[in-house]
Amino acid sequence: MGYHYFRGKGWVPKTGLKYGTDLLLYRKGPPFYHASYSVVVEMVDDSCQGLQRRPFTWQSLAGLVRITTNVSKELMLCYLIKPTNMTEEEMTSPECMKRIKVQEVLVNRWISSRERTDQEEL
Repeated sequence: MGYHYFRGKGWVPKTGLKYGTDLLLYRKGPPFYHASYSVVVEMVDDSCQGLQRRPFTWQSLAGLVRITTNVSKELMLCYLIKPTNMTEEEMTSPECMKRIKVQEVLVNRWISSRERTDQEEL
């Protein structure tokens, strides 16, 4: 579902296994640009509860952000939020995309020395 969501927004999604994520998002495709985002996709219900496919610890999240930053990409967490009353049978139909909400969260690494330098310039 994440693939179809980003494809509908004009991105070219490819597999992100190389960097430990689900998707890489390209503006026009790999021959034209490097990927802009590494995306982790998680399905949750509308109370933001759900069985995570890969539960993050602070260490694993920090490592994923570091890898993503080192390859000049931004890490995005994409939450597919399905209504709690949606059945598994409804989930097999393409019509379910109309009822699923999507929340995109960008995750950045805070670097204190960079922050200090920016403050000194002000």
